[in-house]
Amino acid sequence: MAMLNWRPVVDYELREIEFDRREIEFEKRKIAHEQRMKQLRSENERLAELNVKLSAISSSSATSSNPAKPTPNESEM
Repeated sequence: MAMLNWRPVVDYELREIEFDRREIEFEKRKIAHEQRMKQLRSENERLAELNVKLSAISSSSATSSNPAKPTPNESEM
């Protein structure tokens, strides 16, 4: 009676388990990366909106401001 070699089956199963573990880790990293990218896109949109508002304030301030009258120095009095 010939004995079957069990080692190749165990090796195959261990490789399959390791592959599944790595695939799960990859999916976790992929999801974390996608969430980070979504957060960064949202932050970029917010900063772009703030830049537009700041530009509007800056340009309206520059066009509507009158130059200040010089104040006399004490030596001129």
